[in-house]
Amino acid sequence: MNLNKKDLIGINQEIGSNGKFHNEDSIDFAFSIVKQNKSWLYELCYIIRSLLVDHCFEDGNKRTAIIVVITYFENNNLEYDKDKLIKIVWSIAKKNTSDINKLMRLIKNAIVS
Repeated sequence: MNLNKKDLIGINQEIGSNGKFHNEDSIDFAFSIVKQNKSWLYELCYIIRSLLVDHCFEDGNKRTAIIVVITYFENNNLEYDKDKLIKIVWSIAKKNTSDINKLMRLIKNAIVS
């Protein structure tokens, strides 16, 4: 997937936020990982961590994260449980889950086999 910082700002604005960064360094780091051509799930988890744990935007991080995850799922032709995804995103944000391997396991749990 070729999601970039401009796309992420656009998603944040589409969900009703202002697109202004609170912690831009975090999302820059996440996108540096994306450039390393790792698996889509690995890339996604770094972006999710930036949104949900590091709060890269001033507002709308959870809503932006949900749209980003759905976009990755749809680009990889994966079916998912939207309700489960919402619960997972809230859980990650509430617990400040930052371990990438744990994030991968959690995100995978939203995929319908």
